[in-house]
Amino acid sequence: MNYFTLFTCCFLVLNTNAQNDQETYNPLNSKPFEGIIFFSMEMISDTLYYTYYIKDRMVRMDEYNRCRDCKTPNNYMLFDLNKKTIAVVNPLRKMYMYIENKPYKERKDVNENFKIIKTNNYKKLFGYKCYQWRVRNKSENTEVSYWVAFDNFDFFVDFLKLFNRSEKHAQYFLLIPETKGYFPMLSEERTTLREQKMTLRVIDIHRKVLDKSLFQIPKDYKNFEE
Repeated sequence: MNYFTLFTCCFLVLNTNAQNDQETYNPLNSKPFEGIIFFSMEMISDTLYYTYYIKDRMVRMDEYNRCRDCKTPNNYMLFDLNKKTIAVVNPLRKMYMYIENKPYKERKDVNENFKIIKTNNYKKLFGYKCYQWRVRNKSENTEVSYWVAFDNFDFFVDFLKLFNRSEKHAQYFLLIPETKGYFPMLSEERTTLREQKMTLRVIDIHRKVLDKSLFQIPKDYKNFEE
């Protein structure tokens, strides 16, 4: 499902320029992840592309629709994980608006309906040793398999809770214990009969010092609701 269905009518592009030096991945790096993650959402009938920019407790998510090689996004959203705010920005009209999501509520049927397995299976992706975690719910006819890497991705759990999407990729990951610092380089949603439903796949990832302006609403932009 397109994350931006409610807003595609008015959003166009914003070109970003983060030119600072890239850091080399170090599995013992103690600093929270700062950088860029480019990934795809592959469904049976469509494939969409997104980029996360992460700095401190800020996340920016750009959408490229079906264009893998586009250099500029169709639209983007800003998440402040400390203030728990979500802003949608329209660079064409120089306008923005804040949206509210329903507060995240933990599911009460975890022990009853879910089977969570952290396996010792692993594979190398982008230089990371990624272990396989699986979450299955027979009553929902769904199993999601995550291949997770650790690099102090401290933003991810709080980001999922703030965005509070209904997709099972997000909801099932939040049920797994002890996930702080982990991020799924690949996650595959299937039926319990192994029929493919949706895949989230990291295409490129690197630590990089980002400019704060990427996460700020320009001062000359107007609030859409005023």
